[in-house]
Amino acid sequence: MTTFYAKHDRSHQEPSDWGEIPKRPGLYLSLSHGRDFPQQTMRQRGFAGPKIGPLLYMQTHYAQRVSLRFASRRDAKRFFPTTTLTLNSLVVIEGTLVYGDKCYGDWDVCYITAELCLPKKTLANITLGR
Repeated sequence: MTTFYAKHDRSHQEPSDWGEIPKRPGLYLSLSHGRDFPQQTMRQRGFAGPKIGPLLYMQTHYAQRVSLRFASRRDAKRFFPTTTLTLNSLVVIEGTLVYGDKCYGDWDVCYITAELCLPKKTLANITLGR
């Protein structure tokens, strides 16, 4: 079984904890521990956010802004509908990354392999070695 390690010193996460797996392989920014606003009191983990990508790279600037370079303008438009560029940014407000009208307390950069993009039935056969 494939296991993801989200951050150092944190217990492993299985793909089911991540929400929906992208349909194409590549580098993604995975948003999690979602909330409606930065100061929201959290009694549980929060909701899973989108997997933004595929990306060529991601860069954090002084822990205040995250720049994303998409593989294509078409990919960028899926996540930033009004953009005309492949380079887009997200801001960090009070320790949360803002995307759309939601805030995310955790974000990870991950590479999604081609086998994880297969339908679940096919993926189960690969995982079980059939």
